[in-house]
Amino acid sequence: MRPRRAGASEVANSLFGTIEWLARVEHGTRTVPAFEFLREQPSAVRTQTLAIVDAVLAVGPDQWRDGTAHAAMHGACAQLHEARDRHGQTLYRLYLMWQRLAHRVVIIDGPAKPNAAALPDAYYADLATFAATATDEPAPFAIADDFARAALDA
Repeated sequence: MRPRRAGASEVANSLFGTIEWLARVEHGTRTVPAFEFLREQPSAVRTQTLAIVDAVLAVGPDQWRDGTAHAAMHGACAQLHEARDRHGQTLYRLYLMWQRLAHRVVIIDGPAKPNAAALPDAYYADLATFAATATDEPAPFAIADDFARAALDA
């Protein structure tokens, strides 16, 4: 009997099995911008954007074919991807960094904006600067205490 070959999703899960949330530290205070963004959104938005992340995680970002739900970014944020959702005339984005060698996706931040509206270039420059901290040693990833404090402060 020949050994069974791993399916594509099994291979992807072994490659991208970890999800990290990027934390920001300013003036001694830690925040998790993506978590704060999602917490402020309607339940349907939270559910859908995180489902997109999970779905891309299952097959890997390079194998994902639905460019309306998840796509690579350009310009200052070319190292990032975005999970995309739309409810009515509002667009929701969750910015991600796929760290292929570390076998993880880092959830960075997210905005909501009106359909057909553009965010200023300065927003993307700030996003790229913040996202770059995900490669620091050690990277400022969120810990359980960050989520607990955010939930208790709500």
